[in-house]
Amino acid sequence: MRDKLAKKFLGTDGEERDLQTVSEISISSGGGQPQVFEEVAKMVSGFKSSAAHRSIAGFMWRGIATTNYDTLIELGYSDNPDHKQVCLPFVKDLEPYDDRLDAAQNPVALLKLHGCIDHRLDRDIPLVLSHAHYHRLSDNRKLLMQRLQDWAQSSVLIFIGYKLADSHIRALVYDIDPGSRPQWFMVTPGADEFDIKDWATRGIDLIPATFGEFTDALERDIDPLFRSLSALTSQGDQPYQKHFRTDDNGSDFFRQSIVDDLEYVSSGIPFDEVEPKKFYSGFDHGWCGIIRQLDFRRKASERMLYAALDVENGETVKFALLQGSAGAGKTIALKRAAYDAATALDEMVFWLTPNGSPRLEFFSELFSLTGKRAILFVDQISLHSEKIRKLLENASSRGIPITIIAADREADWGSYCQELEANFPPEVFRLHGLSETEAEDLVDLLSRHQCLGMLKNQEKDQQVAAFLDADRSDRQLLVALHELTLGKPFEKIILEEYERILPSAAQRLYLDISTMHQFGVAARAGAISRISGVRFEDFESDFFEPLRDIVKVTTNKGTGDRGYECRHSRVARIVFGVACENDEAKASQLSRIISGLDAGFSSDARIIQDICRGRDIANQFSSIVPAREIFEMACETSPNSAFLFQQAAILEYSHRQGSLVAAEALAKQAREKDDNNHIYIHTLAEIARRQAIDADTRVRKDQLRNQSRTFLNEIWLKNARKDLTFCKLLVDEAIDLLLALSDEPKEHEIIDFDAKVDDALERLQRASQDYPDHAEFSAEEARLWERLGESSKAKSALEKAIRARPRNAGVYLRLAKLQKREDTAAKSIEALQDGLKKFPTDKTLHLQMGLRLLELSDSPSQDVEFHLRSSFSAGDHNFDARFYYAGYLFWAGRVEESQQLFEEVDRRSNREYRTTAPRYEDAITMKLGKFSGTIESKKERFFFVRYGGYPKALFGHWRSLKDDAYDLLAVSDPVAFRIRFNRKGPVAVEVKKNPSART
Repeated sequence: MRDKLAKKFLGTDGEERDLQTVSEISISSGGGQPQVFEEVAKMVSGFKSSAAHRSIAGFMWRGIATTNYDTLIELGYSDNPDHKQVCLPFVKDLEPYDDRLDAAQNPVALLKLHGCIDHRLDRDIPLVLSHAHYHRLSDNRKLLMQRLQDWAQSSVLIFIGYKLADSHIRALVYDIDPGSRPQWFMVTPGADEFDIKDWATRGIDLIPATFGEFTDALERDIDPLFRSLSALTSQGDQPYQKHFRTDDNGSDFFRQSIVDDLEYVSSGIPFDEVEPKKFYSGFDHGWCGIIRQLDFRRKASERMLYAALDVENGETVKFALLQGSAGAGKTIALKRAAYDAATALDEMVFWLTPNGSPRLEFFSELFSLTGKRAILFVDQISLHSEKIRKLLENASSRGIPITIIAADREADWGSYCQELEANFPPEVFRLHGLSETEAEDLVDLLSRHQCLGMLKNQEKDQQVAAFLDADRSDRQLLVALHELTLGKPFEKIILEEYERILPSAAQRLYLDISTMHQFGVAARAGAISRISGVRFEDFESDFFEPLRDIVKVTTNKGTGDRGYECRHSRVARIVFGVACENDEAKASQLSRIISGLDAGFSSDARIIQDICRGRDIANQFSSIVPAREIFEMACETSPNSAFLFQQAAILEYSHRQGSLVAAEALAKQAREKDDNNHIYIHTLAEIARRQAIDADTRVRKDQLRNQSRTFLNEIWLKNARKDLTFCKLLVDEAIDLLLALSDEPKEHEIIDFDAKVDDALERLQRASQDYPDHAEFSAEEARLWERLGESSKAKSALEKAIRARPRNAGVYLRLAKLQKREDTAAKSIEALQDGLKKFPTDKTLHLQMGLRLLELSDSPSQDVEFHLRSSFSAGDHNFDARFYYAGYLFWAGRVEESQQLFEEVDRRSNREYRTTAPRYEDAITMKLGKFSGTIESKKERFFFVRYGGYPKALFGHWRSLKDDAYDLLAVSDPVAFRIRFNRKGPVAVEVKKNPSART
């Protein structure tokens, strides 16, 4: 190759310079990269596959990697009619790795590390030919090399065709300790004894043979029965064959699908035993809890099952969805429905495994074998949304009857299943709080299996009432089970469990797994190995016992990858929260995780996508500096991801410390990476709109709003997001005109203002008609009316927003606020209750509900405490929620708990947070009445009051003294006072000397 390139482009014969140098000169001297690559393609094209290439297709491999540019390996697979696997070439990082593998039956990945002649003109992945190409190998191919390294950690590697001359391949030998990996082999002819001894010191045995001689030996010495690494299911009778109308056993593909992708649900489905105590703590990933009847029946899942099975004539596909919050019991309820459908109703039921693919070819063959409708149950359907959409689409067009019964969190359904919902809207059933009958059944089960814990000595009606009380406003069942049986807050239980894990390396590994699994997907062993330095073999030998019953191992049959999961994603979320208490710890941990992820895997891509949500990060981090560090790491890991740059822009315009200038620069980078995507164009429009709000002059405001409209007009699609920004621009302009009106406005000013309001309302009305399911338009109309001071119209708009199925809790909060101001507290509470039914874990709704109920309470109550305690969680920055709950605890007489919570607020909140007590009473302090004490000490501008109800002396400012001169106040003087709170706790206000005795 070197000589031909030199002759073609340099005109030289007998070239002595190496190939990389000749290539570099050929490209720079006028030949140009495309011409040089074309010449290389001619050299390696037109060959037929050899017997050796065809031979390797007759064996099962974990994976194949090559530095060759040709397509001989691919030809070997296509030319061998008896190939054991489907060869899938991968040439760049951003290809969907496991999605492509999942879509094929018996796939094998072929990593083309140095490029491929079929992609020689792709500027992102040029052929690795010159010195410059070698230097930039990691550009867009870094993850390909990491995948090879992951294989090398735990697999036998066979090097064929060279003596490890490539520096990047040789790095595998140097970087991986031979003592911590399997033996490797090198097939090379002409090796002498010195070569053999040298490579043996590196854990590599040399096989002195050519490629053809090596494959001949494989063909000769390995029986065809042992050339597959996994076996098909038995040819004998299988439980599902009772539905067959013929004696056909089904194809190999059909039977392999039931091994790799699906579980057939029957009374004989295999399961691992799980102790009842572990089951009720959330540790059950199989069918034991169902078959051993550890679960109780949920009305919502029963209604869903019978509705889903009630199929009308001519109805080809049917789709039902069970929604609930994390820890509500969706998975168990879905499994119970699947088991009942299979056993009691004799339906043909399959369960999609977590890493399985619902293949149309399987269901087509199943229908031809049975003539019956298949029932497919899918947990966490958001992980499979595109596959399910395609299955339903193809099944519908081909007349293959199928019913999908699925479950997921409402938030994940809304985020990841929009296209599925648009094409196949499901009948939705919601898993809310326990009914009295369900609570009684649960108590009976806990009693039978001796799992009542702290409830053991109570009467049954008290036990039932405890679950009903704890389940108000849809408290998660998992949380209720822990807190009521163990008598501690759920987060404290998880924290104590986390702190008991030894050694510290096991605790750190558990945190890494939790950080990833909190997003509902398994932590891949390959990613964990890079992040934590713990190989799967190390986990089995060193960490299995410390993490027994805490971490579960999973296997992806498509990629062969192992993974780790906590016993529940909600537990994982709490572990992350309690272990990473501040912004710096969170940012450091999330950045560590991102650095080890491979976005080619759908599970890793989802973790990156869920971590890097600009608005969520803005809400979680009080300082933008550590928040930016997360995005810097993410963009470094995936530099070509337009999504990450866009979300970094959203962080900048959403965070109070963010920069619209930085947001604009990031959004422009996102558009450069994906120029035709309307989402990134819209982000630029939204940034220009926000810049207009902050602009100082009318001219600049108009320029920026025109710029925003120009961006929006580039989006040719009819799009709700685009129309919403158009509406916001009009509302912004109407509000600006309102603010600019003088006390005695001129007639043209009034006309302009009135016309702008009319334009805004007309566009909002038209958009609400075009997009009836989008609550944002009614919410935007409410914003307009709120600013215009017409609360009755604002309430009407908010009520319309609620009927339009809002995607967040804001509309309920605004309606409750207006109703509190204009109507009765009862209507305000009703609005909050409706919001909590829709968004049962929304912390702001819980806080407002707690405060509303508190205003109506004469004494502490479980309802108030539950809502206030649910308004924050470990590690978050909801300091107002903690502040109010600490005040409530003070009022309830739980002074020590109140003090501890105030100390946490003081320790973790920013320095400006509530440094002084408010000037007016709030819902808590107005109930406290008056107190009496004595002056303990006095300074120039403040003093401290000692009284018996709090362990510390209370701070008082000199201005809080009423009716008396501060210079007359002396140490030991008796005083009467009221209490309000600042960040440190109770503060003495409205202080008077010489009170009548009162405590």
